[in-house]
Amino acid sequence: MDNIIDIKRLWLILRKNMLLMIVWGIVFAGTAFGISRFVIQPEYSSSVALLVNRKQDENTTTQLQNQQADVQMINTYKDIITRPVILGTVVKNLTTTNKQLVTKAQPATYKTLADGSEVIDKQAQPAEYKVVDAKYDKSEINTSDLSQNISISNQQNSQIFTVNVTLKNSKLARDAANEIAKVFKQKVSSIMSVSNVSVVSKAVNNTNPVSPNVELITLAGLVAGLLIGFVWGLIKELTDRTVKDVSYLTDELKLTNLGQVNFIGKIKSLDEVVNIVPKSEEANRSRSSRRI
Repeated sequence: MDNIIDIKRLWLILRKNMLLMIVWGIVFAGTAFGISRFVIQPEYSSSVALLVNRKQDENTTTQLQNQQADVQMINTYKDIITRPVILGTVVKNLTTTNKQLVTKAQPATYKTLADGSEVIDKQAQPAEYKVVDAKYDKSEINTSDLSQNISISNQQNSQIFTVNVTLKNSKLARDAANEIAKVFKQKVSSIMSVSNVSVVSKAVNNTNPVSPNVELITLAGLVAGLLIGFVWGLIKELTDRTVKDVSYLTDELKLTNLGQVNFIGKIKSLDEVVNIVPKSEEANRSRSSRRI
């Protein structure tokens, strides 16, 4: 049948449409590169590592049991971190003006006189604070977006877990990760009576975007272009109903081959043939007159 494709025919279609495939591949690869490079906004990721363990016990067996319990509790810590009780405070600290403690309050000191009475030696000093402006605008981050861009992971049987924040601002991702660790350390003690929380490694400003993957998207565009070019050529080949071989007439249509008609070029019109004859006779008469 004419629509049956074998390996040889596929190879011929591939060779015939090679230029078309290359053009489509270049066009799609260029388009994919432009979109991934200049249209899609890059995202940056920062991570902070935390260690939570209980107060050490002198009993070795008890220590081992506590470590195993801490590992099992990591899933609970993950749930706590992604809840508004933590993220709400994180967003508030990043988007509102805060007071930062500079000097702790000092109580008054007294001295005893010779008669046994006490007098103030040094007046009490109130705590001193400084106003810290908000680092980010409220439109840049909210609790819902932050919860959707947090991932928490840990290695098997490890007490260390990593909080990873992925946002479109590299500095915001860093500050959000560090603020999560800070707020979690402050609040987990009141939530679960755990006070031994350590920050193993702080988040840093990572300026290398984690998405989009420009190389992978460009390669996907190239492959898609080549494939579309090949499919286009294949469809043209399958929908082309012209007879390409005499065997199709004899084998498929069961017609008798009566011979071949060669191409003889353009046939002259009747007027051209009629005009040629008088000119030929006139030329013969002129040659005869010259001989006389």
